[in-house]
Amino acid sequence: MNKVTIVTPPDDVLQDGTRVLAYDLTAAQNNTVSQALREVENDVIVYIANSTDDPKWVLDKKQKCSILIFNAESENQTMVGYFAAQPNSYYLGNLMSLKDVNIRELNSIESIIKLIGGLD
Repeated sequence: MNKVTIVTPPDDVLQDGTRVLAYDLTAAQNNTVSQALREVENDVIVYIANSTDDPKWVLDKKQKCSILIFNAESENQTMVGYFAAQPNSYYLGNLMSLKDVNIRELNSIESIIKLIGGLD
């Protein structure tokens, strides 16, 4: 059985596991990610960030994570653009004009399981 650790600002943890930053997800998107995490076999640390959180904390966690999952429809489109340009970023929602920059859309629970579970 896997262990999922949820971390919110201003905290951090020192433990091993696949690190994921979840940025400004809606309730429905959080639910989708949560359902996927129940099926992943490896240990996962999930940093939950909102658009109102300290950008320094968010960017520090971005550096520590092997996977970035963000809400493409976040009100903070500056961060959306920044995350879209990262090679380890994946999104939920409609990325609008940046779809040519990042084609890594997560469109199902299975795609999230494959993404997170595949980095064991």
